[in-house]
Amino acid sequence: MWNKPPQSLILNYNEVHIWMINTENYHQKIDSFYKILFDDEQEKVNTFASDLFKKRFIITRAYLKIILSRYLKIKPEKIYLKYNSKGKPELDTLLFDIQFNLSHKNNYIIYSFSKHTIGIDLEKIDHKTKVEKIAERFFCKNEFDYLKQLDLREKEDYFFKLWTKKEAYLKAIGEGLSGGLDSICFFNNKSKPKMNLIQDNNINYNWYFKTWILADDYIMSIAINSPIKPKFYYYSELGIIDN
Repeated sequence: MWNKPPQSLILNYNEVHIWMINTENYHQKIDSFYKILFDDEQEKVNTFASDLFKKRFIITRAYLKIILSRYLKIKPEKIYLKYNSKGKPELDTLLFDIQFNLSHKNNYIIYSFSKHTIGIDLEKIDHKTKVEKIAERFFCKNEFDYLKQLDLREKEDYFFKLWTKKEAYLKAIGEGLSGGLDSICFFNNKSKPKMNLIQDNNINYNWYFKTWILADDYIMSIAINSPIKPKFYYYSELGIIDN
């Protein structure tokens, strides 16, 4: 699934590029990565009490800039990320037409890049999760009713697919979990268990959702506001730092 990125990266209108890295591979590069950050980003590093979280932020932000530099053809240390009104980091949209989102779980970080509004979520499937209890509290009623009729394995599968789709959407619009997982609902056709988006007050029908089951019980979903079905490319970290 994951491929080495080409030397020349071009992001076309109908494409989504997804990158995945393991932060453990970059702890020895912390000093050089730190230098990529702007002063305000370096100040944010100092707000973390844990060395682990400090390193994770440095790697996450620096690697984002390194990837963006491949698309924008400018040095990563020259890339400044501003924050919108909802606190979501972004490029200056007057200068660049690339949008991005990221998610991390344990040692893994995934980045998504598109010409359209996009959100991505990565989770580790925990087989000890009390999915029915959590769904009753946080999901829409129709979603919870559908989940209850499934067998144990199907409940778990449905729960994590739905959770990551919802979180990806909320991240795309800049709300995060504070926006409420029940602010967007999916209906389920019993003869076709594929989830279909039902509008909330702010959504339109251009939203496209996709989920992947990854190795080691990881699950990833994206939400993208695109008028056409996107074409996906998957890149690993191989080679990007040393090129």
